[in-house]
Amino acid sequence: MVLKKILITGGSGRLGSYIIPELEKINKFEIFYPNSKDLDICDKDKVESVMSDINPDLVLHFAAYTDSKSAENIENEWIKCMDINTLGTINILRYCSKNKKRLCYISTDAVFDGKEGNYSPSDLINPINKYARTKAAGEFCVRNYENSCIIRTAFFENNFPYEIAFEDQITSKNYIDIIGPKILNICLNFEPSNIYHIGTEPISMYKLAKKRRPDVKKRKLIKFGNLKIAKNLSFSKIEKERY
Repeated sequence: MVLKKILITGGSGRLGSYIIPELEKINKFEIFYPNSKDLDICDKDKVESVMSDINPDLVLHFAAYTDSKSAENIENEWIKCMDINTLGTINILRYCSKNKKRLCYISTDAVFDGKEGNYSPSDLINPINKYARTKAAGEFCVRNYENSCIIRTAFFENNFPYEIAFEDQITSKNYIDIIGPKILNICLNFEPSNIYHIGTEPISMYKLAKKRRPDVKKRKLIKFGNLKIAKNLSFSKIEKERY
């Protein structure tokens, strides 16, 4: 299938802000990225109307509630998280399924509990916080639609955003300028009904932080046992698995 129109949800977010200019450089597609007011993914009728008017060939579903700390600690904030990450995904999925549109759903490495690390796409997920559970719920819904893919990934902006980093936390996360091209390639070329893991070689969070923020302070995760933070979210070298 030749792609002509691409619709992106969450275009103003970290991933969308990277992907949209890269797609524009390719100069082969009509790209649509309505804001959250024009395309409220929690409004089923709005989704149907706006997406029908655009009639995209490919939907890149980047929109998400990602403030895991608020979802976990602020009363009823997890409901907003669920509405966006699960209900919103169902609304997008409903349109794509009914109209036979290709769908790429961005998920997260946080669907794993982080006890073992070196995760492959076929490993059982076990999210340990409310944010991750809503993303996992979105995954299970997307898996019902054959003309779709799921990308599990994680990334920072071009700089490390925190003053401290854990030396005993292992990740395959990286910066958007490194992870972004890998995500874009899969978005445009994915094989349907596959889960993709996109990351880089496992590294401690502290060493990753030092690459872009030399003044970062190291801490041990074990001293923050009250926080629901996964210890090892590294990926194996296996990139995809059919569902």
